[in-house]
Amino acid sequence: MEVLVKYENGFRFSATCKGHTVTTGRGDDEKRERDGMWPAQLFEASIGMCIGGYVAKFCKGQNITYQDMTIELSRRIETDSSGSTPSGAKPARTARIDAKIRLGAKLSQQQQQGILQAADNCHITKSIEHGMQISCSLAQDG
Repeated sequence: MEVLVKYENGFRFSATCKGHTVTTGRGDDEKRERDGMWPAQLFEASIGMCIGGYVAKFCKGQNITYQDMTIELSRRIETDSSGSTPSGAKPARTARIDAKIRLGAKLSQQQQQGILQAADNCHITKSIEHGMQISCSLAQDG
């Protein structure tokens, strides 16, 4: 098992991996604000962090300053009008994510191309582009 996701309460879940924990959603403890990002936002953040890792590795190897790097992510959501979920809601999906990389450094055309190629090698992005499969099953509890 790589990651363990545990229901906390309300709409709050925690995910633990190798001693690190992330919390999403909002619990049912009467707090109106969330305790963490929604899962879709965490998904976007994961893509941005993955891209950042590949860009940082490239920049380090090319002696390009990257310590002030930021990556702005925005998503476009599409709703499927042909069906509905068991609760009656229209299913939605993230149809596109745009990532804008800011390095705060003057870059040549060749460096820009190299950075974008490095960003395109992000493991998560490649997994999505090539049709990643997700298989759910129920554990047989004794």
